[in-house]
Amino acid sequence: MSSEPFPEHPAPAPAGVDTTTGELSEDALGLADVLPDLLDRLDSVEELAANLFEELASHPAGGPWFWKELNPGQRKELWAELDTFVVWLQNRILRHWSNSEGWIPACWYRHPDAVELLTALMVAHKAAYGAKSKKPSFELTEWFSRGLWPTMETFKQRSTFKYCLENQSHTDSTSQGLELRANNEDFTAFVDEDTTSADGAQTEHQAEPADA
Repeated sequence: MSSEPFPEHPAPAPAGVDTTTGELSEDALGLADVLPDLLDRLDSVEELAANLFEELASHPAGGPWFWKELNPGQRKELWAELDTFVVWLQNRILRHWSNSEGWIPACWYRHPDAVELLTALMVAHKAAYGAKSKKPSFELTEWFSRGLWPTMETFKQRSTFKYCLENQSHTDSTSQGLELRANNEDFTAFVDEDTTSADGAQTEHQAEPADA
């Protein structure tokens, strides 16, 4: 066996280094020039992500349009946004209808049911018109056919604004309707019986399945 040492191989040059001159290649020099800008952009993305997380975390579980879960500051912001939307809706579209039953009166905010429906209509409008896309779609027409028209028909059928529009001022409904109360005694007793039945078996309050 030969005792001659193995020939030594020089370590490979780092990527982007010319093996003959030891200098950085033009591509590597170009990368070195843009690297500071890339790092600045990365910092901006991290800051944007942090701000987005903080904004999302500040909203309640039901979203920024779930009235029940909003704090006073959030409610004030939503009232202002909804007011702007309703004024635009009435002045831009509804006031041009010859049938005044399709209008929204100035006292709309005193009708809790209308507030919820108009909020949903506003959110749907934001989704349809807020997307940054140049691609044609049916989203805008669907807002009218699936959002606006059914909502206004609901107001008309339920006479939500009927008397307010007729009297040109807010008129409280003569009937406030049936009001339910959470956790009433009968409900609590029913739940206790249902949830303490052996092995989760059906109680007498539940209908037996029909024979196959």
